[in-house]
Amino acid sequence: MKIDFDNKQMDLLNKIGFPFSLSEDLSDDDILLIDEKVSEYFQLNGIDNDRVNDIGFLCESIIDCIS
Repeated sequence: MKIDFDNKQMDLLNKIGFPFSLSEDLSDDDILLIDEKVSEYFQLNGIDNDRVNDIGFLCESIIDCIS
């Protein structure tokens, strides 16, 4: 499945890092790995003072794209 991530999403995904190209067709395993790594990044960086920050909203938008 090919997913058209926007520029901000791609910047964050590239920062997180993946062993495959995000601009090609993604397998189910690729999508699962994106979900796992973005969810972990959200937990570590996406919440400030019990509120979702801009990074968190960006992570949520990525998860929405792959759901």
